[in-house]
Amino acid sequence: MTAPWNEEEDKQLSQVLKKAKRKSTVRSIIISLAVVLVTLTAIFFGAAQIVNHRSGETLQSEWMYRMISSPNEYESGYKDTRGFLSGVLETNTYKIIEGVPIPWEQEWTNYNEWWFPFATGAYGGSSPLTVSNSELEQAGYDYGRQYNPYNGQREMLYYIPQVDYNGKIFNDLPQLSEMEPEKLAEMSLSFDKPHTFAEVQEMLPAGVRPVWYWVDTYGEREGFQFEPHEDGDGGISAPLPMSGYGVYGFGIRPDYEKVTPEDFVDSVQNGLSRKDRYYDEYKQISLNLKKDKAAPDADDVRILGVVVTGTASGLTVLQDQSYIRGAVLGAVVDKY
Repeated sequence: MTAPWNEEEDKQLSQVLKKAKRKSTVRSIIISLAVVLVTLTAIFFGAAQIVNHRSGETLQSEWMYRMISSPNEYESGYKDTRGFLSGVLETNTYKIIEGVPIPWEQEWTNYNEWWFPFATGAYGGSSPLTVSNSELEQAGYDYGRQYNPYNGQREMLYYIPQVDYNGKIFNDLPQLSEMEPEKLAEMSLSFDKPHTFAEVQEMLPAGVRPVWYWVDTYGEREGFQFEPHEDGDGGISAPLPMSGYGVYGFGIRPDYEKVTPEDFVDSVQNGLSRKDRYYDEYKQISLNLKKDKAAPDADDVRILGVVVTGTASGLTVLQDQSYIRGAVLGAVVDKY
């Protein structure tokens, strides 16, 4: 092709340039798509690994915390719904009353990386059911019986020694003689004062099976939980018993029945080392146990009460035991 170009030669040149441009454009698009695909694959693979790690940590965290905060309650399974860098862990629990399992609760826990502002969340919650009782109201009680929202079974309550409940303390021991003798039940026993683990072993009558030990983790008896307080209407209300949150201890497992105070101390120390969502609670428990020492040990564990299981007739041996301040029935089931 020589100058001066004629019209035919100019047309051929234009076609060559357009063809080269198309090839360049297609090549750029293919390269861009490949880069985007590789980048997205890396992002989603990385996100999946992060969520998988966070899910495992959350499951372990909930399991460890339940060991010290859920009397006679165990895991029966879970479902993990995962999104992008977040997820929802649904945990199912059950109780065991002398070998008979009872479905108990469903709990949802949202998890995500702290730097990721969005969550694949399940929001809401449940709380124990409270049914009005005219007899309790007439007797001057500021609180009533509490029931599990999933199965209608009674929830246990706990009374801290040295706390003035204005005489309003449940004692369900007389009700045992009104039940069918072979009915199986769990019952929370609140002691009149703190005891060592060894003392509790000696105190309980033969035939009464302790499944969970309530530990004193409250430090000084101060604040509205432990002292009378204004009720907002110009009157004074007595403290309410503990009904779940803030009750800590240790107990047997379905596959492991030998327990010691060391189990509780180890659980608290492990919780501290994890620095998870329950870190502040573990820290407060540790501070109240060790007081002015560097770290708590088994000798610092004092038992405020126990959860026991047995037949209605078998548990009647607890009546008139002077160390029992309060006794509250929990779940009740048939033997067969």
